[in-house]
Amino acid sequence: MRKSGECDQNNVEDSGKDHQGGSGHTPRSKRDPITGRRSPAPTRCPLSEASSSSSSATMKSSMCTELDIPPKGDSQPDINVDYPHGPASLLDGHSCPSEASEADGKASDTDPCLQALEVRSKQEGDVRERVKIPACTAEEDVEALLHATHLPPVTRESLEELDLMWIQSNINLRVDINYDHDLHFTPVSGYKGEQKRKEARKYWLSLEAELRIVYQHDHLGPCSRCQEARRSAPSKGRYFKPRLRQMFLTLKELLSILVPDRDQDQIVQYLDITLLLQEVSHGLLDVVQLARWLCVLLTTHCAPMRDESAQEMADQVRQGAEKGDLHALVAGIEKLFSFLEAMKLDVANHQIRSFRYHLIDDTVPFQQEYFRLRILSERLDVGPSQQWYLSAAQEHRLCLTAPPTHRTFALEPLVHGMAKICVSPNPVIPETLKHDRCRLRTMREEIQDFLHLEMSLEVFDEILCHLRDADNKDPLTRRRWQNRATETRARLHNRLMDLTEGYVEPGTSISDVWDRHASAIGLELTRAASHACGRATQITEADVAKATDHLRDMFDSEQREHVRAEAIGFDIEKSALNTASEFQGMTTLAISEAQKQWQQIQQQNSQGGRIPFQIESIARMLAHMAVVNFRVWTELVYLEREGDDAFDEEEV
Repeated sequence: MRKSGECDQNNVEDSGKDHQGGSGHTPRSKRDPITGRRSPAPTRCPLSEASSSSSSATMKSSMCTELDIPPKGDSQPDINVDYPHGPASLLDGHSCPSEASEADGKASDTDPCLQALEVRSKQEGDVRERVKIPACTAEEDVEALLHATHLPPVTRESLEELDLMWIQSNINLRVDINYDHDLHFTPVSGYKGEQKRKEARKYWLSLEAELRIVYQHDHLGPCSRCQEARRSAPSKGRYFKPRLRQMFLTLKELLSILVPDRDQDQIVQYLDITLLLQEVSHGLLDVVQLARWLCVLLTTHCAPMRDESAQEMADQVRQGAEKGDLHALVAGIEKLFSFLEAMKLDVANHQIRSFRYHLIDDTVPFQQEYFRLRILSERLDVGPSQQWYLSAAQEHRLCLTAPPTHRTFALEPLVHGMAKICVSPNPVIPETLKHDRCRLRTMREEIQDFLHLEMSLEVFDEILCHLRDADNKDPLTRRRWQNRATETRARLHNRLMDLTEGYVEPGTSISDVWDRHASAIGLELTRAASHACGRATQITEADVAKATDHLRDMFDSEQREHVRAEAIGFDIEKSALNTASEFQGMTTLAISEAQKQWQQIQQQNSQGGRIPFQIESIARMLAHMAVVNFRVWTELVYLEREGDDAFDEEEV
C-alpha cells in the first residue's frame, strides 16, 4: 500500500515524549483511513515476538561444560572489569584518595597531592570497567564493542510511554483516538524503525563479542592469531566497557514492572545480580535453568497467544548453551527482550481499549486545557492560526451559494479552509490543525488518486469510442461491446490503482506518481480498449504513444489549473457542511461511534475488497475533524477576540 513517506508525529507536537516515544512505539490503526486506498500515515511492523523465561538456581553450569568457559583460576584474562572476581585494580599497592584523607583527617581540597590521587583514582575506576579487545577480533565486532549502546534495545525508560499515565497525557494519541477506532501501539516502522533495528543489531553483536572475548578467548591459552596480528600491524590496545551487568540489571527492571507483586520475590531470588555475575565469572551460571524459570514466570502473566514465543525463547537459549553456540545463545536473549516489549505493548493496548470511551468523551476539555497552558506559556503562537481562520471566513463569504444556518455559521469558515487544504497542491496548515496534518494529507492523496484515475478512464472511453466508430459494427455487436466495455472498465479501475501502488519517497506528490507511470497506464488503456472491442490484432506502439501523450496532457493541465480539484473540493465542502450540521448536536463520543458504525457498513459493502472512493467518505471525516477542532479552538483562537470584523457577535 502506498504511503507518501512517514507522517512523523514527532514533528507534530512536543508532548514531553514524542508520538513514537523513546522505544519507538507508535499508535497505529488497522483500518485504512477514509476510503481504504492507503494506510493511515498518522497512526503508522509486526511485533518481534520473542520468547521469554527461565531460571538460574543451580550452580552446575551447562555454560561451563558446553561453551568452553572454564572457571577463572590462575589464568586471568587481560581484563580489568566490573565483574566480581576480576582484578580490583591495576595499582593494588596504592590506597584510594578517600582512604588517604580519612586516615589523615586533614587533607586539603587544594592539596596537589590529593588532587593527583583523585585523578589517579578516576583513571583506576575507568580501567577497572574496561576489557582489552584481542588483536584477532573481527573489525565488525570491534566496531560494535566500541560504539554500540551500553543499554539493551528495550529498557524500563523506553517502555515508559506505554504506561497508562503517559497514554492519558499524550496529546497526539488523545487527538488520534477520536478518528482511529482500532488505534493500538506497535513498534515504530519506517526510517526511524530501521535505525532502531540497526542499533539493536549492533548491541546484540557487541554482547556476543563480549562473551566470546571474556569467557572463551582469554581462557584458551595463547592465541596464534593475536600474535600474528600484533606482528603484522602493531597497534595500541583498544578497550571496551562490558555490557553484561547492565543487561542483567535491565532485565530485572523490566520484569519488576511486568510481573505482579505476588511474584516479585521470585525475581529477587533468581535475579541476584551479584550472584549471577559471580556464577558467570566462574563459568557456573546455568543459563538453561534460568531460561526455564523465565519461561514459566512469563507465560503465567502474558497473553495466551504469547506462550509459544516464550517457549521458543527458552528452547533457543537451551540450544545455544548445549551446543556452545554463543550466537544462538545471544539470539535467545534477544528474543527474551523482544518478548518483554511485546508483553508491555499488550498491556498498553488493553488499556487503550478499556479507556477509549473515557478518552474520547474527555477530548475537548483535555485539549483545551493542554493548549491553553501552551498559549499562556508562549510556547504556542496562535496569531497566524486566527488570521488563517479569518481569511477562510472572508473567502467563504464570497462564494456562499446559500445563507449559513445559525448552527454552522461560525463552523463554516473552518470547513471551507479544511476543504481547501484537501485540494490545494501546497496548502498552508495552521497550528490549530497541526495534529490533523496526516489525516488531511491522506485525504488530499486520495482525492488526487481519484482525479487521476478518472482522467485515465476518460482516455480509455475516448479510445474505445474511436475504435467503435472505425469498425462501425451492427447494433447487436455494438451492444455486446458495450457490455464487455463495462466489465473491462471495472477491471481496469483496479488494475490502474494496483499499478500506482507502492511506497512513495517523501517530497513526491501523487501527481508525480501518476505522471511517472503514464507510459504503463497508456499501454493498459490501449490494451483494455482493444480487448473490449474484440480486436484480435496487436496494438501498435503508435497507439500506445498517442494514448500516453493524451494522458500526460490531461495530467499537466490539471496540475496547472486545478479545475477538477476545485470542483470536487466544492462538492466535499457542501457535503461536509451538511454532515457537520448533524454532528453539532452530538457529543464527541456519539460522533465517533456514528463514524465507526458507518465505516463498518462501508467495509461490509466492499466484501473485503478495496473500498471505492466516495465524496461522502471524505466529507464525513472532514466534518468530524472540523466539529472536534472547532470545539477545542473556538474560545482559544477562532472567536477569541471581541469585536472582530469577520463576524457579528450576536449572530454567532
